[in-house]
Amino acid sequence: MNKIFLYLFLLIWGNGLSAQKSYFQQEVNNIIKVRLDDISNTLTAEIQIEYINHSPDVLDKIGIHLWPNAYSSKQTAFCKQKILQRDLEFYDAPNEQLGKISGLDFEINGIKAKLESDSKNPDMAWLILPFPLLPGERISIVTPFNVKIPKTFSRLGHVNQTYQITQWYPKPAVYDRKGWHLMPYLDQGEFFSEFGRFEVQISLPRNYVVGATGVLQNNEEKAFLNDRIEESSLAIKQKVNLFSNEIPSSKEYKTITYIAEQVHDFAWFADKSFYVQKGEAILNSGKKIETWAMFNYNEYWFNAIHFINRAIKFYSDHVGEYPWPQATAVESALSAGAGMEYPMITVIGNEASFRSLDNVITHEVGHNWFYGILASNEREHPFMDEGINTYYENRYMNNFYRDVNHFLPPVLEKWLGKIDEKELSYLIFARKYIDQYPNQNAENFNLLNYGTDVYMKTGGLFLYLEKYIGIEKYDELMQLYYNTWKFKHPYPEDLKSIFVKSDTNNLDWLFDNALNNNTKADYKICKIKSRPNERIITIKNKGALKMPFILSEIKNNKVVDQRWVTGFIGKNKIKISKKDIDMIMIDPKYESYDLYSNNNIIKTQGLFKKTEPIKLSLLPIIDNKARTEIGITPIIGFNSYNGFMTGLYFSKPLLPTRYWDFNIMPMYAFKSKSIAGRVHASIRKHFLNGPIHNINIGVRAKRYGYDDDRIHLSTLHYNKIMPYIEFNFRTDLKKSIDSRFGYYINYIKDEVLSFKLDSGYVTYQDYFIHQMSYKYKNDRILSPYEFNLAMEFQKFESATSLENKYLRIDLDLTKKLRIAKKRYFEIRFASSFYPLNTQIKSTAISSRNVLNTTRGSAGLAFQGYHDNTNDELFLGRSEVSGIWSQQVQIKQGGFKFAHGLTQRDNLGNSNSFILAVNLSSDLPIKKIGKWVRPYFDIGYSKINLAGNPQYLFSGGINISIFQDYLDLYLPIIQSKAIKELYLSLDHPSYLKQITFSLKLKMLSMKELTQMIN
Repeated sequence: MNKIFLYLFLLIWGNGLSAQKSYFQQEVNNIIKVRLDDISNTLTAEIQIEYINHSPDVLDKIGIHLWPNAYSSKQTAFCKQKILQRDLEFYDAPNEQLGKISGLDFEINGIKAKLESDSKNPDMAWLILPFPLLPGERISIVTPFNVKIPKTFSRLGHVNQTYQITQWYPKPAVYDRKGWHLMPYLDQGEFFSEFGRFEVQISLPRNYVVGATGVLQNNEEKAFLNDRIEESSLAIKQKVNLFSNEIPSSKEYKTITYIAEQVHDFAWFADKSFYVQKGEAILNSGKKIETWAMFNYNEYWFNAIHFINRAIKFYSDHVGEYPWPQATAVESALSAGAGMEYPMITVIGNEASFRSLDNVITHEVGHNWFYGILASNEREHPFMDEGINTYYENRYMNNFYRDVNHFLPPVLEKWLGKIDEKELSYLIFARKYIDQYPNQNAENFNLLNYGTDVYMKTGGLFLYLEKYIGIEKYDELMQLYYNTWKFKHPYPEDLKSIFVKSDTNNLDWLFDNALNNNTKADYKICKIKSRPNERIITIKNKGALKMPFILSEIKNNKVVDQRWVTGFIGKNKIKISKKDIDMIMIDPKYESYDLYSNNNIIKTQGLFKKTEPIKLSLLPIIDNKARTEIGITPIIGFNSYNGFMTGLYFSKPLLPTRYWDFNIMPMYAFKSKSIAGRVHASIRKHFLNGPIHNINIGVRAKRYGYDDDRIHLSTLHYNKIMPYIEFNFRTDLKKSIDSRFGYYINYIKDEVLSFKLDSGYVTYQDYFIHQMSYKYKNDRILSPYEFNLAMEFQKFESATSLENKYLRIDLDLTKKLRIAKKRYFEIRFASSFYPLNTQIKSTAISSRNVLNTTRGSAGLAFQGYHDNTNDELFLGRSEVSGIWSQQVQIKQGGFKFAHGLTQRDNLGNSNSFILAVNLSSDLPIKKIGKWVRPYFDIGYSKINLAGNPQYLFSGGINISIFQDYLDLYLPIIQSKAIKELYLSLDHPSYLKQITFSLKLKMLSMKELTQMIN
């Protein structure tokens, strides 16, 4: 009884002091026996775990990872993440390709123990201890287990009889001063495990080659590998593929044993067709590391041993000596990235060059330090392994290769601009404020940002830190970090402590800001003031990140002198001695993370000291940092009224975007012998926090022909100016969601015919149309949907009334249901109605006519005459016959028939109310299933004209020539009224019933990101 009270006292009192604990680390030692059945693709195993409680706490349970269960169903966190990333390979997989762990029967010190699975995550469980585990005590945990090996969807898996056995056994979660770290398996988001000793016995058919964590113990297996090394060397020399055919498995089994000390994971890979190479890395201390390469026939791998040796030597020199006796790289199937690391062994996917293979091997070998030895929590703080390791990977590549930072060939750089991959990737996302700070949970990142921010941005930030404090100091501190925390679990605060305590510079800009929030640095040289012996430079940081920077004095394009300036916010004046120089520049090598570097330069002489050189370029893609670049691109255009048009497109470079935008597109129209074109200018303001992500304020203007004046053989034009403001709301960057609100004021001035004697037969009709719209689009892959709400208001005069006005509301909801791989059934609901319309009882439908008494009519089929704000691209906006009269847009009612301008009063239009449902579907047919799509529309329009039909339907085949850009619609079934309308036309034919839609648009950054994902 006294002992029970003691246990309770320690359990309650001890765990209550969690926040006050000093560092401790649990110890987990494993003995595993496993047998591979390569017919059923299963593992039969048993594990004995020695769990030593080094914590000051009494434990009543232990978190257990059962990560093979991530592949057990379509409801796991792994599957949900893959769906979120638009990868449905696992979701679509048949059950026989899934995997799981089973047969668990835990005993603790010989006593049966209960395993409580997490209700939402089958790959997480709690092992309930039959008695409290006191500080300093140890227990023996034993269980059998079976693993059904899945097809390779991520890390654990097989492709035929090539096996990647990773994250495969019951693994205790980490318990440290911050508590338990129990987590589901994810593809994006790695691991956190306890150090200990592994002894693993693997039984499998004897003609398999195995690469594994640890040191091989069997002399017979060593002889087998030596024979394979000789066979491989001879085959490589003779350029012969030894294993071009499938190799039957041996009926005899072998049992091989590996032992690994001071590791926190164990992985192994098996393939009967592995070529094998063996080498040795000799470290500065004289220590020799055995190195292995195992691969299929691939000429790039013939140098793999050299790459492994060089990487081990490089990291040992710069971080700390490699502590283990061997290192292995294997080539195998892999879905989770280009490579994946485990202690002493790394798996590499398919690489296409010596250089790329060297790059990936180096990165993965480097993870032996940043993950294997410095065992940080990869899931919660991925920058600590992936980001810092990327710094060393880049340093290695820069050391052994030229032009690493310039990812474009020189020929393309001359046209597109010279910029390195790190800088471009940062600026593309940062200027859109869709980057993510590196120190956050891996689950929070979208797929692209996980690469650009966790890997590339962190690597770049630590390179900048190296430049700031000096490479010798940097290496000294990183080696101190290594020696202090090797074989432990460091956190970001531990890494910061090493650097901050050992360096006199203020590093808050990195550890408190750049790694932990999305604040930006944006320095600008405001002015320069000269005195007899000095110059005073006024610099302003328009951002909130106090990043240090280099200030350089330049003469004849060469740096004469430079200094580091401590970062600041707001304005600061910097005094420099007066020298014979041409200019002063911030960060001349563009190594900092300055958001806009075009304002980082000032001349010492001249009137326009801060003006960048202006250069005209043919379609500039990448923004040049040192000059203002204006793109001039020849363009052509066409519509029925202007005819063929040609002109120039003036624009800023496409990437990375600036906070302002402009484009001007003047064109000469040969048919109308007039000027046409468009203009757009805007400015954008982003917000780091709050519900609004950014506000865009801008103006658009355009002028095009909209009708022919057939009496005077001229063209009638519309002129439009539209100031606007748009609010883009903050959404989860992991999800393909677009949420925005806009207000638009359309001022339109139409040329219209007039028969007044003093008008010259053409007069002008001008009017304002106010629009407000809200759009919500969730482009998730399984069931995407989009909702649009628009309101349009106009006051106008007519021949019968001076006080006409209407308020129309347009609603549409589109939902796609996935019916097969890459195939969707689409349903669209749409309605237009009028809370206010002074012409609601009118039987006339609006058109561009000075005598027209009605405006803003809605249609089941949306044609050119419905587009009173000229938003859409119509090639024959007012045509009554011919191919250009057969164009529709999928707006309002979404029907696909084109009754034409002259029939507008007779069918499908309303000044009161319309309601429609549009159905369409891909076909479950290979190749053509997305391009040949049946459709069916049904709708109602409230019409005041007696006898006109109100209910219509139409169905047919949609030929999607360029999906979402050019579509043909071939009707098959139609309402009687639609048939009769077509029959009433002159020379009726089926060809006149075929319609098309045309939409040209620039892809948004989110759409581009989704395509890349």
